[in-house]
Amino acid sequence: MGMHAGHRKRMREKLFADGGSMTDHELVEMLLFSCVPRRNTNPIAHDLLDTFGDLRGLFEATPRLLMTVDGVGEEVAAHICLCGQVLRRLSEHIRSEVRLTSFEELKNYALRRFSGGTGEKLEFYLTDADGMLLYVRTVSNIYEDRVVAEVRPLSTLLANMRPATVFVAHNHPSGNPEPSAGDDAAVNELLHICRDLGVRLGDSIILAAGQVYSYYQKYRLGELRRHL
Repeated sequence: MGMHAGHRKRMREKLFADGGSMTDHELVEMLLFSCVPRRNTNPIAHDLLDTFGDLRGLFEATPRLLMTVDGVGEEVAAHICLCGQVLRRLSEHIRSEVRLTSFEELKNYALRRFSGGTGEKLEFYLTDADGMLLYVRTVSNIYEDRVVAEVRPLSTLLANMRPATVFVAHNHPSGNPEPSAGDDAAVNELLHICRDLGVRLGDSIILAAGQVYSYYQKYRLGELRRHL
């Protein structure tokens, strides 16, 4: 392992352990790793921040201005400009707060997200202790006999995110919202995963032709939980 490779490995470890403590120039240095593969990016990072003042100035700079800095060519300039565009797009589309604390809130949120779709889709909604939505995982183009298989990888996500509650929603393009044996097996698998990780399974709902079947509302969730 070369000197630069070892340094980059240590920087990644620092990012994963406590990225919030990293300085601006360390962040820019790491940002350049992917487009400057075999050079020390630390001096370039310092030069960029010295030239443009701070991160805002850097990400608002034009490609022409970026390329006036020593060591910055078209590829580096394009990478920095792309990051700037992503940051601007994020600032324009700040996610409104979503709270899932009741069946009505869950139903309405899921109906909006599934509106207009044609294929079968599965979604997981992870919330904190106050019901605020933390994360959404979507699995598209699933088939009824694959629902259980798509549920199993959720354990890694739950272990990393540590939500208080997870809600599940999927649709039946057939128009019949009644759960199948495969749906029951998937919910049962979810109950085992959630129990092992200390996460509450709040509900599993099925959407079909404007109708919504709720495992919680139909007391089916409690019945399956009793048989764990």
